[in-house]
Amino acid sequence: MKMNSSVSFVVLAVCAGAMIPFQSAMNAQLGKSLQSPYFSALAVFVVAALGLTLYNVLTRQAPPTAAQFAEAPRWSYLGGVLGGAYILLIVICASALGIGTVTLMVLLGQVLAALVIDQFGLLNAPVHALTWQRAVGVGLVVAGVYLVRKF
Repeated sequence: MKMNSSVSFVVLAVCAGAMIPFQSAMNAQLGKSLQSPYFSALAVFVVAALGLTLYNVLTRQAPPTAAQFAEAPRWSYLGGVLGGAYILLIVICASALGIGTVTLMVLLGQVLAALVIDQFGLLNAPVHALTWQRAVGVGLVVAGVYLVRKF
């Protein structure tokens, strides 16, 4: 049975999501070992940069041109700052809250932020209005966070 591209992307997205708790646990342990959430986050980004560089070399990716870099909206480069803040906050919170709770809190934050981005078409995203069904979905995520945190 051949998977269509839509199913392939769903599977890849689920795999990416499954990596987050592992990444959180690894980053928290690195923060403990280095006794610094800041240097832990920096080390993670250095390793990520080296890994991506190796991937690009091995797959012979053509680098973007200077014009392509200049063409990108200036705000789009702030994604790196958000990524760094995310890693730092995970290192700080994971030991205190546990990986399960942190992962659910991250999910809740992602869902809430995604709804705002969708509702207003922020960052050039297509507009997807908030419906009662989407609001119920958020309520279920909040209920899940509560249940995991309580028990």
